Amino acid sequence: MRHLTALALALTLLGTASAADIYCNNQGKDCSDKPTPGAVLVHISNNSFGSNTLSTAAAGSDRARDNTSTDAANARLSQEHSAQAVQKDVSSTRATQCKDAQDKYQKSIEARRVYRMGKDGEREYLSDSEADQMRLNARLEMERSCGKSSG
Repeated sequence: MRHLTALALALTLLGTASAADIYCNNQGKDCSDKPTPGAVLVHISNNSFGSNTLSTAAAGSDRARDNTSTDAANARLSQEHSAQAVQKDVSSTRATQCKDAQDKYQKSIEARRVYRMGKDGEREYLSDSEADQMRLNARLEMERSCGKSSG
């Protein structure tokens, strides 16, 4: 790292007027303007004395770590959003089921005669005990769909 800082200072003192890309090996001793395998890219800009910026492998790893944490945060937010959407869908479906069960129960207690459809599409009227059992079943279904306090 000390060699890279010295390199940046040397380039500044030499009066580099524009930004340059330099590739250095891990020790910072062998540097060139041509990339070589295992070399680290060093950006140097010379806007004014003392405002040089140096991009090294450490800065690259910091960016990679920031990207990883950003990706993890985005994944967590996406998962939370999906969980909220599922919860909303479940709540909506339960509300619909509750409303249907309430309607079915209400119709069963308002009806004077209760029937079911036979195989040939004809009405089969239920006896009083069968109608009471059907109403009880409708009430239990409503309680299961809406909760015990419904009715």
